[in-house]
Amino acid sequence: MVAQFAAELIFWVVWELVLSVLFYTTGAVLLAIFSFGKIQKPLYLPAIFSREKRIKSKDFNAVCALGIVFYVVLFAALIYFY
Repeated sequence: MVAQFAAELIFWVVWELVLSVLFYTTGAVLLAIFSFGKIQKPLYLPAIFSREKRIKSKDFNAVCALGIVFYVVLFAALIYFY
């Protein structure tokens, strides 16, 4: 029971502090690149990222999903070409 709680806590910390910032930043940069600067999402410092994420949850989810898709496609390409 304690090990399960510790594993969930570690996963949550890694998701909140590392992966969500990485996925959002990647998605925002990809949107800016592929729209030639017409769509610009703000890039947040990790210190204020969680507060801004809770304010704009629908916008955050779309940009974060784009970042996740990018890394899934990159991972699939690495597996395919390896």
